[in-house]
Amino acid sequence: MNKKRNVSFIKPEDPEFLKVLKRQAGYDDKNHKFDELQNADGDFAEDEDTEQPQVVVLKPGDLTAEEAEVEKKRLEKEEAETKADLSQKVIFKPKAKSSEPESNKRKMKEEQNKHSKDKKSRQLLSFADDDDDDEEE
Repeated sequence: MNKKRNVSFIKPEDPEFLKVLKRQAGYDDKNHKFDELQNADGDFAEDEDTEQPQVVVLKPGDLTAEEAEVEKKRLEKEEAETKADLSQKVIFKPKAKSSEPESNKRKMKEEQNKHSKDKKSRQLLSFADDDDDDEEE
């Protein structure tokens, strides 16, 4: 099995006539696979003030826009100051499964949809009216 790992492919050089044709056609034979992505800085820009969520204060104890901004800055500062603990093993947790009542509701809806489709299809496949029309002609 070790011999299989040592197998490699070396792409042979193009023949001279292909090189000439590619040069004449302006063919770019450079491998762009590992080139850096040319992303615009605007792609990663923060939301403008007009695109921020709207804050509505209904009660006197609700969070205002200014308080939310202060809290957001505090969280960003706290996150920037804390470093990841590299001495511990990185663990990825799987998604929590949905509770059973929700899945039961989903199953019930699917069953209802199947029954309603059956009823609709029966109505569509009824040819009783067409038979009467043929007899009159």
